[in-house]
Parts: sequence; structure tokens; C-alpha cells
Amino acid sequence: MKNSTSDLYTLYGWEVSPYTAKVRSYLQYKNIPFKTVVPNILTLKRFIEPKVGKIIMPVVTGPHAEVLQDSSFIIRMLEQRYPDKPTIPNSPKQALVSMLMELCGDEWLPMAALHYRWNYPENRRFILNEFGKSALPYFPGFVQRKVASIFAGKMKGYLPILGITEATENALEINTHTILKTLNRHFEKHPYLLGNTPCVGDFSLFGPIYAHLHRDPYPKELVANYPNTLGWINRLRNKFGQTTNGFLEDDEVPESLLPLIKLIIEQQLPLINDSIQAINIWVEENPEKERLPPRLGETDLKINGASASRYNLTYPYWMFQQISDFYQALSKNDKVQIDNLLEASHCSDLGLVKSLKVPLKHRVRLKRCRLYLE
Repeated sequence: MKNSTSDLYTLYGWEVSPYTAKVRSYLQYKNIPFKTVVPNILTLKRFIEPKVGKIIMPVVTGPHAEVLQDSSFIIRMLEQRYPDKPTIPNSPKQALVSMLMELCGDEWLPMAALHYRWNYPENRRFILNEFGKSALPYFPGFVQRKVASIFAGKMKGYLPILGITEATENALEINTHTILKTLNRHFEKHPYLLGNTPCVGDFSLFGPIYAHLHRDPYPKELVANYPNTLGWINRLRNKFGQTTNGFLEDDEVPESLLPLIKLIIEQQLPLINDSIQAINIWVEENPEKERLPPRLGETDLKINGASASRYNLTYPYWMFQQISDFYQALSKNDKVQIDNLLEASHCSDLGLVKSLKVPLKHRVRLKRCRLYLE
């Protein structure tokens, strides 16, 4: 598909936003014509909030006056319109792995991103300056930082919501280094997750690793200690090089990704399963309601032997629904191939994978930053 000036998109987002980084890298790789607008506080309040339901980033406006929100939704919409250089594998194992990595990048790594950004006080002035320059570009620095502190307080308030407490901080850092180390070993042999072409999972992991772990000044050299991961970051910053050889042949999933698959299944899927159960109960108790609350009670975050109470979030249900739909639509033979792949990761409890095998009782759709029952 050839691009023209009439196809121009606008990406609204700040440099410190991981989901903005995810979408920007995707747009650059696909050669989709776009411009970036750093929304100030007026744009956020008068344009973005009325259009999509809340102040949030990124938002993409299209050439036909459409307004798109949610990084995963944006990419899937554009992937249909721009089929050249596909980022969604069409083979079962690679497609599932890409979605698992997207789930990890969008819903697991943000815990580490928020912890490092807000629990290291050395980052505060850097972040207030970044927020302030974006929100109030024409105001003096002290005014920018004062207003930015309001944004900062809201963001830091997410830490206990996600179970990031003194009880889990050390375990979370160990978990983060495990992910970075696993990726570093993988990128020693492969430029991207599934070969010579980035998949959606690449862009999703890139978002929080670049915008938070790499770009924030503290801890110093957090990502730089993993040179192969750092090289991958640089490639996804619009230095893709030669990527025409596509994904690995014969639906191959590199063995070097198995430890990360194991981590996702053992540590992230329990939270997903809790969300599934909570939504099932809520629907039974509220048969007349359509809009799901963003939180349903509390659950436990268990990570590397540590645990803390956190809110049971419903948004990951929508993310997992895409994985469940994909698995349920596969042939019996393809399901066996995926089952074998998951078993090869040597998870301590493959019973967690049963959520893939059982169709979800309820379907949801995303509308104006909220989930609704279909």
C-alpha cells in the first residue's frame, strides 16, 4: 500500500509515556506517515478527554477525523490498513508468543517502570521537568514543576494499587533484572523476539523498557548493563536496519524465550485468572449492568517469593480475551503445538494454562477507556 499526504496520522503523546513509545516505534517501522504532537494541558483537557473519556496517552487521530485510543487497539487497527511488513505473525506458536510478550509489556513491566520512576527520589526533578515542559511549554520552570507535581502525585498513587510496597520492591527489582537478562541472552542471537522482524510483542516490551527503565536517570545504567538489550532498544528507536527476512521459519520460537514465557505464566497469569473469576462473580451479581468497574476487590501480587495485596484490575481481561479467542479458533493440531510449547517452558504449575483451554464466559469490549459487556 502506498502512502500519501492524505494518509497522515497524528500521534498525541509525551516522551515519558511508555505506550506512546510503543505506538511511535510501530508507526516508524511500518512507514505509516504521521506527525507527533506533545499535548499540553489545554489539549489534554479540551480535546483528548472529551474525545476518549479521560486524560490518557497515546491518542492517534486519523486522516478521516477518527480518534483512536489504547496502544493495542491502535496497532491492530493500523495493521489491517497497512498489511505490508506485518508485525502479527500468522503462525500459531509465534502469534501466541507475540501476544504473551504484549501482555507482559503492557500489564506486567509497568509495575517495574512505576517503581523505578517513583521510588527513586533522584528521578523526581527529572520527571517533574519532563512533565512540566510537556504540560505547560510556555511557562517558567517553577510553574511547570508545581503543576507537574499534581500529575506526579497521581502516578505515584498507582504504586499501592498495583501491590508495589516495601514488601515487594526488592523482589520486583530482581524480577526486572531477570527479564532484562533473559532478553539480553536472546538478543545475542536474534535482533528481535521472533527473528529479523519486530512483532507486536517487541513494541510492547520496548515501551516501558525504553521510556522508564532506560530513559529515567536512576538507577544509573540499569539497562546499559545489558548491551544486547540496549542494542534492541536502539533498533526500535527507528534504526531498524534490514528487516526484510521476516519471522523465523517453520513457526520456530527460540528456546531463549522459554524463561520469559515461564515467568509470564507463573507470575502474571495468576493475576489474570483472578480477574476472570472476579468478573464472572460480578456479572452474576449485577445482571442488569453493562459497564465493568476498573477494579473488583483485591487480590495478591506474588513475585519472587514476596507478596502484597493489590487491587484486582479488570482491563487485563480484555487483553487476555484476545489471546483466548486466538487459541479457541485454532485447529486441534495447532493447539497441541502450543500446548507443547508451554510445557517446554517447564512452568511449576501448568494448571494456570487451563484458562486458555476453557472459553471465557463473558465477552467485553473497550469503549472510551472503559470495559463493557458485549
